[in-house]
Amino acid sequence: MDRLEALKVFCAVVESGGFSKAADRLGISTSSVTNQVGALEAHFKTRLLNRTTRSMSLTDEGRHCHEYALRLIADMDELESHLQHAGQSPRGTLRVDLPGLISRDIVSPQLPRFLAAYPDIRLRLSASDRFIDMVEEGVDVLVRIGPLQNSNLVARTIAHTRYVCCASPAFVAQHGLPQRPEELDALPCLNFVYPKSQLVRPWLFQHEGKLFSHTPQGKLATDHIDTLIGAALAGAGVIQALSVSLDAHLASGNLVPLLADYGAAGPDVSALYQRKHLRAARVGVFVDFIERLFQKSPA
Repeated sequence: MDRLEALKVFCAVVESGGFSKAADRLGISTSSVTNQVGALEAHFKTRLLNRTTRSMSLTDEGRHCHEYALRLIADMDELESHLQHAGQSPRGTLRVDLPGLISRDIVSPQLPRFLAAYPDIRLRLSASDRFIDMVEEGVDVLVRIGPLQNSNLVARTIAHTRYVCCASPAFVAQHGLPQRPEELDALPCLNFVYPKSQLVRPWLFQHEGKLFSHTPQGKLATDHIDTLIGAALAGAGVIQALSVSLDAHLASGNLVPLLADYGAAGPDVSALYQRKHLRAARVGVFVDFIERLFQKSPA
């Protein structure tokens, strides 16, 4: 038995959620997958998977085996990559999924520079805000804003955000500058609605170390952030959104910051990738690239 190959098959079973799915992913027969896992269990003299006709789960030993196997496979991939491409630039296809606003406003304008610096990388970008299955969809790097849901992925914080209140210069000229969050109740405000629950997102503030919320009734509510920002740019009212969505408009002067003394920290921006890509050169240079982009922005 080739133990390294058997460990790769075992990891494929765990990540795919079944023997037949792992077989399809690896391009081998289901019986071959079953035999490889069985041989691995016989070698270690312990059961790695609890399996029935309807379900499959890792045993405690299987969980430990999976964790160590991922590190071992990643180390072997790194060694092979280093020996095969020593002295060469990062290469290969890199599939990245980004939130639409980050792709459009931050990453896309700088892509020519990245592609020129790494001509042997073939970049495949997609833009979405849903949390996808990286294994099933073949994504190498996933960039997301907010709490992370999958502890099996490596997460690297690449930027911090903040909640910003702002309005157009024309709106400010007509209505003046509010001094406290409570004064927003007297102004037309624009609210963001969570798409699934249709509940209004609370407006968050922080002052003298105290975090609190004060959500104005608002004249407009929508689950589409670009629509909300467009309305604010047109002078429809005050908006509160994450800095990553607003910094370009604030820098251009098309929006004016309000209640700066009440700014609250927002969720982090993170890059996620599988443990087997922990040291992959093409993954590393891209994550470094987008992290530098955020460092240069006001966020």
